[in-house]
Amino acid sequence: MTSFPFANLFPTRIQYRMLLAGLGLLLAFPTVAQRGLEQYLDNARQSSPLILDNQNQIQANALEAQRLQALYTKPLVQLTGAAQFAPIFSTNGGGFRPELNSNGADRYFGYDLAVSNGGLYQGLVNVTQPISNLFRARAYAEPFVLASQIGQTVIGLGRHEVERVVTDQYILCLQDQLQVQYTDSLLKLLGEQREIVLRFVEASLLKRSDLTLVEIETQTQRNLRVGYQTAYRRDLLELNALSGIADTTLVDLVPLNLTIEADIGAAESGFTRRYTLDSLALLAQQNIFELRYRPQWNFVGNGGLNTSYLPALPRRLGFSAGVSLVWTLYDGHQKRLNRQRTALLQQSFGNYRQFTLTQNTVRRERLRGELRGLAERLIVYNQQIAGYESVLASYRAELLLGQLSIINYVTVLKNMVAARRDALLLQSNRQLLINAYNYYNW
Repeated sequence: MTSFPFANLFPTRIQYRMLLAGLGLLLAFPTVAQRGLEQYLDNARQSSPLILDNQNQIQANALEAQRLQALYTKPLVQLTGAAQFAPIFSTNGGGFRPELNSNGADRYFGYDLAVSNGGLYQGLVNVTQPISNLFRARAYAEPFVLASQIGQTVIGLGRHEVERVVTDQYILCLQDQLQVQYTDSLLKLLGEQREIVLRFVEASLLKRSDLTLVEIETQTQRNLRVGYQTAYRRDLLELNALSGIADTTLVDLVPLNLTIEADIGAAESGFTRRYTLDSLALLAQQNIFELRYRPQWNFVGNGGLNTSYLPALPRRLGFSAGVSLVWTLYDGHQKRLNRQRTALLQQSFGNYRQFTLTQNTVRRERLRGELRGLAERLIVYNQQIAGYESVLASYRAELLLGQLSIINYVTVLKNMVAARRDALLLQSNRQLLINAYNYYNW
């Protein structure tokens, strides 16, 4: 049987597979680079102000813990000085003369010598050393140690949130990119078909309406491409903004294939670790409150000059030493009341923790169900696509024999194209669902 030249107009199954393989080529944009998800995630982590702020807070908490260690365990050495003059005006012997340091005047104007003695002259080095106070230093430093751990948890939560948001946006960009790639590959195929149909129309083997039909479909795909191109640029710039990348050039994104991580079950979650640490922080504050009920001893001492009589200044160099005690014996049962308050607040954190665990468990189960339903839909779409390919193969044979209009063939081709596009969207939705599942499974 003589082969009919019109057969080259219709793509075979191999050509369709080549069409799908061509999705790896981005023909829509003049790309200048290629970026993967990790590049965006790394930049987002490094530029996140929340993460940077908590890193600074952790360092500040460590310094505060060191300061408290010094406050409650190291000696405090201070230098104090004073020079106060209180002259009098003596009227002894009928005169009226000033005296800086009186030598026994009993009739005078000025401060009472029994109080001022003419002035006060001091130059002392004071030393205060807490005694057996290491437990107190540890107790006061504990909240800042826990605050650093809470800061680490907040950093982890911030990174986790950034990773989810950036990954979701990356998947949306990939979806736009795939749609552009697929449309460009289809436009290329339609362009080849138009050239063939045009030659057959000029040879009066096909009608002008057949060429018009191909041109209409080509224009439809071009309009779709404009929309996909605009969406890709918009979503890519938003991805750059979320990642802290000051770049407006269009790039080629590396394909992504997320996988479901193992279920953490009822284990401690990254979302609940904060509540556990908050509860411990309350307990640390309670321990600090109860320190007031323990005796606090301090060694105190000083040495230097201390006199109120200026002429005797050279002989008034000396020192003193001793201990001081502060011990709270009764304050209206504040200790018991504060313990009850702490227990109630810890109960609230426990309620938050349990609610979050339950909430995330339910969410993971919901996402697993959605993924199962989506997998079933993908099977149906693949069956539809296989059916369309089978129908197109039959239509091709009928067209070769002149038993079928090209309109029917193009209609089935468009339906298959729509089915393939829907399958691509489902694949993107699957990646989004997996990303959401991994987010709550943390």
